[in-house]
Amino acid sequence: MRLIKILALLAVLVLTACQQKQDQDTEKMIPGEMKQEMTASGEKVIYYTCPMEEHKNMHSAEPGKCSECGMALVAGVVTTEEKMEYYGCPMLTHSHVRQAEAGKCAECGMFLKPMRLVKETEE
Repeated sequence: MRLIKILALLAVLVLTACQQKQDQDTEKMIPGEMKQEMTASGEKVIYYTCPMEEHKNMHSAEPGKCSECGMALVAGVVTTEEKMEYYGCPMLTHSHVRQAEAGKCAECGMFLKPMRLVKETEE
């Protein structure tokens, strides 16, 4: 009986350690999360992208200009489902992954988040 308790405790410790490692790895992959950059309304900035649908593959960890058209990049933020415009991948390099329904990113397998684009004047 004592061996079973020890094995159960060991299993819980291993699972906890694995979850903490997974959480740390996820934080490394989400640039906006690491800096904790927030909009004025409290939404987390994940990346900056071109507001033009044709240039949604343009992305940056910092504000700037689209290299295709010169427009100011806008913040892609994780928001509530009430405010969302699309479900998107929270990875910087997958800013182009956007869809109308919840699911997983076809490129990395992460769960898509409710997101919207925020122009500077909104912040």
